[in-house]
Amino acid sequence: MKVRGIGTLGTAQALALAAALGAASAYAAWLTPTQLALWALALAAGRAAMLLIDGGLKAALVRHAQSLQAQASARLTRGVLAAAVALSALAGTVAAWVHQQGLAEGSAAGLVALAVATYLLSHAVALTALARLERGGRFDWVGRVEGGATVLEFALPALLLASGLGWAWALALGLVVGRAARAAGLVWAAWQVAEPERSGLSRPPWRDGLAMQAIAALAMLRDQMHLWLVAPWFGALWAGAYAFALLACALASQVVVATVARVAVPALRPLSPRRRARRAARSLRRLALWTLPLLLLTWPVLHWADAQLWGHQWHRALELLPGLLLRMATALPLAVLGPWLAVAVPPASAAALHARWTAVEVLLAVAALAWLGPRGLAVSWALGGALGTLLFLHALRPHGAGVFLGSLWRGRHQGRRRWSMSTCS
Repeated sequence: MKVRGIGTLGTAQALALAAALGAASAYAAWLTPTQLALWALALAAGRAAMLLIDGGLKAALVRHAQSLQAQASARLTRGVLAAAVALSALAGTVAAWVHQQGLAEGSAAGLVALAVATYLLSHAVALTALARLERGGRFDWVGRVEGGATVLEFALPALLLASGLGWAWALALGLVVGRAARAAGLVWAAWQVAEPERSGLSRPPWRDGLAMQAIAALAMLRDQMHLWLVAPWFGALWAGAYAFALLACALASQVVVATVARVAVPALRPLSPRRRARRAARSLRRLALWTLPLLLLTWPVLHWADAQLWGHQWHRALELLPGLLLRMATALPLAVLGPWLAVAVPPASAAALHARWTAVEVLLAVAALAWLGPRGLAVSWALGGALGTLLFLHALRPHGAGVFLGSLWRGRHQGRRRWSMSTCS
């Protein structure tokens, strides 16, 4: 199968990155760490709700050898949308009760409820459309739609904040407009170029979907430890510092990492084990070439921006940055090894491996926080990235991990020879 639009997807994500960088600078100037922590909590709640409504089905449909029949796809969309409406109503009811009980301000509770409802409804509408586009390798359309929607989601709140609108309203409007544009664009693109096949699965692969959902839930658990470990233990100020530092790291590396991880499953699925290993090694070399220099530049750039633009408001985030940058570097191979594992082993086996990795990460984080205080999570994350890479390589030994490492080593020597020849000439 030909995977089309990798360059388009990367370009769209680069444009979205530029918008996000400008918006992040505005957020840092206009929002306090506590407000940023609340926004991070709202987004985390929305993504968790989206994970619940997805049931792992999107990833399972992309991974599966057969596509979903048109009638089954329509039934799935109706069922997921009905569940999304019910859960959105429940989220609103809970938010109203929390506010009435005096447990949270109205703006905070409302923002979290709105994020949950927005993620639920937008994902329910676009679930099968996105699965068809990714399965068909139509990342040209995915890139255009998601790039434009991300620009809206990041840039619109910054413009509204600059116009004087309240921070909660600005963030809420950006989220709703961006996610609605994404859902509408994906549905239209799938209708144009990726209609479901008449033959194929008559019902969704629920068992595989549950395993893929468990993998996504475990990944979210690992990535959000600053919210459910640091915030209750050391307060929202430190959680906001972690949220800002993680945003900076993600902006430095997300264009290439997200592009590679997104296209890897449909690209690797039809290949033999040896060809998968070589393709994965080639992808990782390119990933490192584009990503590591940007990560190295992040620390001095943020130091300058905090001193010159933000009045040293984010000094705590800068203290955390070295450990988080090391995490990004040591976990970089997982952007390739994760999709490779997803197509090489049954989903249940992949979920079991993710569970072991998550257990190790949580134990490391608790020990580091107890010993080093709020800065301990950055240290444990740096170690956890390397451990995750080793665990995945061990699991992939029967599926070509040796070929993968050999290809990386040969590519290193080839790169040296090309560099020597270019400098001599």
